[in-house]
Parts: sequence; structure tokens; C-alpha cells
Amino acid sequence: MTLTRLPEPCVNGAYDGAAMELDHIDRALIDGLVADSRASYAALARSIGMSQAAVKTRVIRLIDTGAIHILGRIDPRALGYGEFAYCLIDVQGPVIPVAERLAKMDETAFVLILAGTSGLFVEFRASDARQLDVAIEGARSDPAVRGIDASSLVAFVKQDWSQTGRDPAIADHRLGARQRSVDATDIKLLRCLAADGRATFAEMAEAAGMSHAATRDRVLGLMAAGVVTVQTIVSPGVLGVKGYAGLMIQTDGPAGPVAEAIAAVSDIPLVARVLGRFDVIAEVSYRDEAHLAELVDGVRAVEGVRQIETFVYLVEVKESMIAGFT
Repeated sequence: MTLTRLPEPCVNGAYDGAAMELDHIDRALIDGLVADSRASYAALARSIGMSQAAVKTRVIRLIDTGAIHILGRIDPRALGYGEFAYCLIDVQGPVIPVAERLAKMDETAFVLILAGTSGLFVEFRASDARQLDVAIEGARSDPAVRGIDASSLVAFVKQDWSQTGRDPAIADHRLGARQRSVDATDIKLLRCLAADGRATFAEMAEAAGMSHAATRDRVLGLMAAGVVTVQTIVSPGVLGVKGYAGLMIQTDGPAGPVAEAIAAVSDIPLVARVLGRFDVIAEVSYRDEAHLAELVDGVRAVEGVRQIETFVYLVEVKESMIAGFT
């Protein structure tokens, strides 16, 4: 199977293009939701000239069939959770059992089975360096893990899967989250948005035990601060994307300008600066093997790129929006 970035409840529910025929109205709705994932049904209806009831039915169908996934991406940096590690894990023997064991750890945000010399790619998130160290040491203690090549996060440069397969000129990839304190009520609201980016204020108010008006003010404040960004993730099957691959990049000279240049390349939804054997990591989405080769060559052509290790994602075992904080 090819990787599809999906919220946790739908990891194995990849969109099947044959299951639903998308017409120009569906695609107009998808474009509208990518532009504003929390746009009201009334606003969407006005934009395409249909009734509100018909638009609601279509949006629900797009979500139910897996054509789109609307979810809140929580930025742990804004919550003070800044300890991340990206790890290539060398496994002795079958990889799947190890992936399933690591997926049970609270600190694993992503667990991916790879094609390449390393069997697994795992992202760890933790509240502090000690928790991160304990988590990685826990993974090392697995009897089938032969070694871990860890890179710690310096800064995200780009995180935007909503524009995968689209013109990069219409996406603002720069991140602007600023740290702010949150309380238990904020965490309840963030959990709601992580599960359903279009959860209504009334639904979130009930979950948090607050009034509708107070909930609305809190949620809008969290979004304005960059703590959570609601994105419409379009299934690769809709956009003709075959899969994803990771690039681990070593640079000559400063890594910052290299990361910025890579972030401007089309079909690269994630770029981060890291410390370790590598200086920059990136994720690319590709239509076919020829497109993947073209994308990797495009990154190789960026001034300052010295070497790239490429690994293709085979199976996503875990994706958690809330790993690393409670």
C-alpha cells in the first residue's frame, strides 16, 4: 500500500478513486475547503451556487469516502513542547512487529515502514529532553532494534499537506506559531479539533463544559496564535499522488538558506532543520517514479545540498496529532 496521511481513526481507510466519482462541483468544494477548512456550509453554498443542504450532503460524502480529511494540526512548539527527534531505525528480522510495538509508545507521533536500508522511520515528540531520551532508549531496548540514527529538530520551515499536488504559489508555507500557555480546557478543545477539524463550536462547548460564546473565543484565540491549524488534506487518490518519500539531506555551509529554498519547491509538504548526521529533512509527494526522480534531482540542484538519502514510505502504522503532550 502507498502511504496516505490520515487522522488516526482512518489510518487504514485510504480513498479508493473507483468508489466515488468526483465531478466539477465536488472539486470546487474541495478547493473551497482547502482555502478555508472551517468555511460554513452557507458560505460554500454561495460560492458554488447550490443549496446549503446539497452542499452539506456532498461535503459529508467527501469525508465519509476518504476523499478529504479535515483535521486540526497542533503545533507542539506553541505549547512549549519543543523536543522532537526523527529516527531511522535499523531492524533485525521482520519490521512490522517492531513498528506495532513502537506505535504503542505515547511519544511516537509517526511510525512509517520504509523501503530502503532502514526498516522504520519514527518521529518522537516529548515535553523535555529527558522524556525524549527515555523514549528513544526505550526503542533501543527492543530486542529487534539494531541501531537508531536520530536527528533532533531545530525548527520547522514548512508543514502543509493541504497543498500537496497543487501550485506552491498559492500556499504560505511559513510557520508563525508563538508560544502561549494552555490549560486543561484548551487541551480538550485541541483534542476535538485534532479528531475533527470541522467540529462545531456547540460540539466543542459540550466536550469542554463551556458556553458556546466562551468556546468560540478560545478556539479562535488558539487558531490566531498558531497553536492549531485546521487543514483539509486531500487524498492522494484524488490528486493523482502515488505516495510519499523522505529526504535526509546533508549541506555544505549554513542549513537555513538550503531549507528555505527546498520549501519553495512544488510537492514538498514538509521541511525541517535538524541536528545530527543530517542538516535538513524533507518529505515529497510524487505521482510516479519518474516524478520522484525529478523531485529528488530538483533538491539536489539546490545550492548547498551536498548529499541526500532517500527512503520511500510503504505503510503508515501510526500518525498522532497529540503525541508528546497530555
